[in-house]
Amino acid sequence: MIAIAFVQMFIMFELFGRGTVRYDAAKLKRFHRINGMIFILMYSFIAYFCLGYIISTKQELSPRVTFHAVFALSVIILLFLKISFIRFYRQFYEKVLTLGPVIALLSFGMMATSGGYYFLVALI
Repeated sequence: MIAIAFVQMFIMFELFGRGTVRYDAAKLKRFHRINGMIFILMYSFIAYFCLGYIISTKQELSPRVTFHAVFALSVIILLFLKISFIRFYRQFYEKVLTLGPVIALLSFGMMATSGGYYFLVALI
């Protein structure tokens, strides 16, 4: 998921951050859309198992899990908000340029709160 988020950011910065686009814009947009669909599918698959784990433990969440859950909910809510701005509410299209990096940063936070923790614990 980290790789997908990095690719999404690269595509977004190439399309909107440069004065001249070095790559074919139509191909980049198509790849961004396909990559986004893969992100949503992976997110849904992982969220299914995470919710199953939370339900099976029947305990209060730790602060790390709580932060991870808040980041995860924020990512999916902002992602669907971004998609709705693109598809239905075109007058908010300029807000999409802000939502993209925010979603990417929240995705990194979401992955770092669990994956980063387990990576650090494995090193010690």
